[in-house]
Amino acid sequence: MTALGVSSAIVRAWTRLYTWRLPGLARDTRRAEIESDLWEYSQDRAVASDILSALHVLARLIAGIPDDVSWRTSQSPLRTGPMRAAISLTAAAIAVLGTWVYVVAAPIELPAPVPLVKVVDVYPPPPPPPPPPPRVIRRTSWTIVIHPAPQPSR
Repeated sequence: MTALGVSSAIVRAWTRLYTWRLPGLARDTRRAEIESDLWEYSQDRAVASDILSALHVLARLIAGIPDDVSWRTSQSPLRTGPMRAAISLTAAAIAVLGTWVYVVAAPIELPAPVPLVKVVDVYPPPPPPPPPPPRVIRRTSWTIVIHPAPQPSR
C-alpha cells in the first residue's frame, strides 16, 4: 500500500469514528463527502511525490479535526460518555502525533558548507640575493679582478 493509501485509510478511520452512532443519512452522507474528497485529491494532485501527498492528506486531517468534532456536535448531542471520550482521546492522540511529527521533522541547523575555492595569501617574492663579491686573483706583479656577469633586469 502506498503512503497516500495509508494516509487515506487513516482519514477514513477517523471519519468512521466521529460519525459512529449517527443517524444513517447523516453518517452515510458525511462518509461519502470525505470519500469523494479523497478520491478527487488522488486524481487531481500534481506530479508530487507520494510521501508529500500523504503528508498533505494527514495535515488536512489534523487541521480539520476541530471542524469534524464541531460538525458532529451539531448533528446530534453526544449522549453517551464512551463516545465523547473516544472522540476526545482520538483528537488528543492525533494532536500529539502531529506535534511529534512537527518536532521530529523540524529543520536542523547544518554546518556551513566548505568553500569550494581555497583562499591562499600570496605575498610578494623576496628580493633577489645581492651579487657575489668580485673574485680577486693575485699574481706577483699584477692583479686580475673578475666581475660577475650583470644580472638581467626584469
